[in-house]
Amino acid sequence: MSTTGPHLWTIVLGDAGGRAAARTTCAPGARTLGFRRALERAVRLTDPSRVVAVLDRRRVRSYATALGAVPPIEPVVQPRYRGTAPAVFLALLKIIHRDPQATVLILPGDHVVEGEARLVAALGRAVEAVRRKPELPVIIGASPTRLDPTLPWIEPGPPVDELRALGVRTVARFVPRPAPAELRALFDGDGLVNTRIVAARAGTLVSLGRRYLPDVLETFEPLAGAFGAPEESLLCEAVYEGMPYASLAHALFVRARTSAVLPVPHVTTWREGAAPAQRLAS
Repeated sequence: MSTTGPHLWTIVLGDAGGRAAARTTCAPGARTLGFRRALERAVRLTDPSRVVAVLDRRRVRSYATALGAVPPIEPVVQPRYRGTAPAVFLALLKIIHRDPQATVLILPGDHVVEGEARLVAALGRAVEAVRRKPELPVIIGASPTRLDPTLPWIEPGPPVDELRALGVRTVARFVPRPAPAELRALFDGDGLVNTRIVAARAGTLVSLGRRYLPDVLETFEPLAGAFGAPEESLLCEAVYEGMPYASLAHALFVRARTSAVLPVPHVTTWREGAAPAQRLAS
């Protein structure tokens, strides 16, 4: 059962890596390991009835075993992958239809994590931060122990005054792909790896989307009155015919500059399929 309130929902992105994930070579079954662990994490924090897994139709079968290993949760199937923004907003709009007061945790399903207990504790703090400042999305930042230019980084700023006790800091800037000198400066300073794990009020994210990704939200408008209705599936198919490709992180966080970061030390995370030398212990 949920330990963080009745309005907490979790979105697990089964296709967080999109096309890049499809090109990754992994051992059999390895590609869904992060997804399964993200689901297990979700049902520890959230009642299973408030966990939503977003999947690309082409890969639904590959996630069947992982879905069967946890209590029944709601799968949301996209007709095709159009980036992280449509995936997240499809889930958000369905959640808000059922619970306008929802707070959400967004978990990418393509990362494997060590230090699970510490991460779960940090997620609880992130949710509490959002409860105190509903207008502020909070991103989890991992403290790095290796240089890795393939991962997105965050340069944190000063603490958020109202959230100082929770360890939440402002974001000075996002660095999606740092140059070598920049990477060294981040590593030697207090740079963080962007885990892409986000806690936020669902309504806050949708409001940001309407401002910074209006084409995505406008494309979803025909679905507004169809969630839970027999025509939802057909309308979703039609909507995705015109869906633009969009990145949630770039549009809402890099451009909007309205988020904060919660540093989480002593947690190791790496992307599925990465060679051991590429793994970033943090």
